[in-house]
Amino acid sequence: MRKIVLQIFIVLLLPLLFLTSSCKEENLKPGIPAYVHVEPFDFETYYPNQGTDRQLIKDVWVFADGATIGVFELPANIPILMEGIGELRLEAGIEINGIATTRINNPFFEPVVIDNFTFIPDSVVSISPVTSYRETNEFVWMEDFEDPSISLDTSYLGGSAAIVRVQGANVYEGNYSGKITLDSLHQVFEAATFDSYILPVNGRPVLLEMNYKNDYFFSVGIIEQSTSQVIKTEVIVLYARDDWNKIYINLTDKVRASSASSFKILIRTYITDNDTEANIFLDNFKLMYR
Repeated sequence: MRKIVLQIFIVLLLPLLFLTSSCKEENLKPGIPAYVHVEPFDFETYYPNQGTDRQLIKDVWVFADGATIGVFELPANIPILMEGIGELRLEAGIEINGIATTRINNPFFEPVVIDNFTFIPDSVVSISPVTSYRETNEFVWMEDFEDPSISLDTSYLGGSAAIVRVQGANVYEGNYSGKITLDSLHQVFEAATFDSYILPVNGRPVLLEMNYKNDYFFSVGIIEQSTSQVIKTEVIVLYARDDWNKIYINLTDKVRASSASSFKILIRTYITDNDTEANIFLDNFKLMYR
């Protein structure tokens, strides 16, 4: 009798074990991905209104049918578990404030959206995305030093060093870049934009783009202006770089926290050693919001 009961138990248990095993095996096989190979973004601008088209796009943010696939350093081979027709969305990613661990999909760039993309499992489709600035961007200040009149005022804050236009090997692009030289007779540089700008204080994105090359530190910030006071606020310190670098400086939080009615962009540096000489090269300032 005991042997019969044991045999019945084994007969009943076997299908359950088979079902459990099948479920686990099925979970281990999620499917065969379709691969999308994404080349680095090309960027297009209308120069008179939007300035340089040179950007530093490092990543692509990938979405398929509204689902987040991930963030990938470019160029990238991206596996996507989809089959058939769907939407593929690619957004250009940057380092904010020059920090490698702080990366965002740039809200000022148009996403690349392919509405009827064909996802084919076990195949690779290559894409060379092209993007541009969003039409809703507001460019409130630009300076690329091509115009003889420089829009940075060094007399406003009383610094001893000037900023001048230079040509030659140290130019980033075009015919001119800006140069600041510090020495024993010119130990302090402080400059602000001639004009002040009304920026959104409600949390809408505010960004400053710029290129720089320097053998000495300098800081970038804002001057907050109201009817009762003027406040200088440092946002970021940029240390020596042998080669030209592009940086995207986030001003959103500083502007949102301010009670100012208008803002200027501030650049400053100084030396304390009479034997020190420092050189800072600047280009392609763009202050924008959306």
